[in-house]
Amino acid sequence: MASYNGNIDLLSLNGAQVFKGIDSKNPERVYVCIPAGLNEIKVEQAPKDPTRTLAKLRVNIWPLNEQYKAKVRQAALERGDSNVTVPTHEMQMSFSVDYIKDIVRKFPKLVEQVKEANKERDPEIVNQDPTDENTHLFKAIRQRMNKRLAMLYQPQTTQQPSPYATPNVGVAGAATGYVAPAENTDPLAGYTDADVGDLPF
Repeated sequence: MASYNGNIDLLSLNGAQVFKGIDSKNPERVYVCIPAGLNEIKVEQAPKDPTRTLAKLRVNIWPLNEQYKAKVRQAALERGDSNVTVPTHEMQMSFSVDYIKDIVRKFPKLVEQVKEANKERDPEIVNQDPTDENTHLFKAIRQRMNKRLAMLYQPQTTQQPSPYATPNVGVAGAATGYVAPAENTDPLAGYTDADVGDLPF
């Protein structure tokens, strides 16, 4: 199973701010405060522990295409960096369809901005219904809202020497392939009572 590492920029979440002085016992402690409603963060009680509160943010992780990774490598080489770590995945916010439709209804200026930004590539976008999830307009609004939170890196596995040393063993001389014995052959043929210590059970 793949594993990834990276850093999430919490201040890229909508309306996120940094504050001090929230905790009266530790007034110098720094807090990152994130508005739940602006980021569709669901604050709810943990199903199995009523004393615990959960704050859940929906995200998507998408693989980056090889063309993007090649550009990162090329830019690094041009800077003289031959040992660059290339991101493999991108983490984005993942607003639900219902939330996006709600934003569209409440913020018509956002819809107009998206139309303006995309009308040269798709002139029909200006006449599309922003609440119809099958339209280019809806998808463009969703793309604008689902911004990047992090670039992720898949650690490269390096071949580690085995912690178990391979013992020196003799080499079989003139080994041949296995030939099945003829039917009705006694599997214990060749063993006598004197060989009891050598039996496999």
